[in-house]
Amino acid sequence: MPRLILHIGSQKTGSTSIQTFLTQHPDKMAEAGLSYVKAGRGPAAHNKLAFKRDTEQFPVLMKRLVAEVENDPDKTHVISAEMLFTTRMARSMAEYLPDDLRAETQVIAYIRRQDKFLEAMYKQVVKTGRFKGTAQQYAQKRETALMYSKILGTYADGFGADNVKVLPYERPQFLEGDVILDMCGHLGMSNVTRDDLPEKFSNITLSREVSEMLGLISNTTDINIAELIRVIIRNEAEGAFYSGDSYSPMERREIADKYVEDNELVRATYRPDLDSLFDLSDLAGDLDNAGIPPEEQVKRLRQAQIAVFEAIGQSHTSVCEPG
Repeated sequence: MPRLILHIGSQKTGSTSIQTFLTQHPDKMAEAGLSYVKAGRGPAAHNKLAFKRDTEQFPVLMKRLVAEVENDPDKTHVISAEMLFTTRMARSMAEYLPDDLRAETQVIAYIRRQDKFLEAMYKQVVKTGRFKGTAQQYAQKRETALMYSKILGTYADGFGADNVKVLPYERPQFLEGDVILDMCGHLGMSNVTRDDLPEKFSNITLSREVSEMLGLISNTTDINIAELIRVIIRNEAEGAFYSGDSYSPMERREIADKYVEDNELVRATYRPDLDSLFDLSDLAGDLDNAGIPPEEQVKRLRQAQIAVFEAIGQSHTSVCEPG
């Protein structure tokens, strides 16, 4: 086993679930000869390393991190932060780790098919009001950022290509179909079974219509969006939860086509055992007439309106001031 493992995400690949599990099971990690590094860690993730990169605290954090690893040489130490998935952080981590430790560091990166990543990220940023455009505009904005070979190549330059493990975020490839169990397998935690997983975990995906309505409310009112989301989930509102609805099948194929060469480079470099980096079978064939029919779109918009406004009625009280 390596002395240090860097789990670098990427975003929208179950990182939060993995980090929460590792934080809550130090006994399981210890049994497997692992330690979840404390230096640079917040409640569950080590994103503080990225937040502090441009401050005087970063060299201090890295010094503490190295000391923590070197003071317990019999264990494999684990760092997990999706914000490490940048070329800048790849160079920074390589720069501040000693040569001997870098040589014994393994980098683990889950990566998601680009169209699916874009949908997940779009819904996240639009529902909080951080992005005000359409899903198509968001895809254009993030286009160059999803060339995975650049980031992975920077880590390979710093730690060696043989020390970079690339894992497509594809459920059929996960150990028992679960990303937490899969990550535990790569960490050598054979002592973790499905019985150890959270009793109820559901990665709930709000519909595009609900997400966009929440973003509009966030940008125009003082209503607490986080509370609205909690109420919508608690209500199990009909039609409020859909995935695969931000881009049409044709748009998805167009997005995927932009990354064919880069994905092939990643596959050939890090996963030559795979025939294809991602499963693209759902994008094959005639997609001209595929997608959500107009009448279904109208129905989903109506369902979103009901879900959101019922949640407002249950969670928000308006106060009318006398004129």
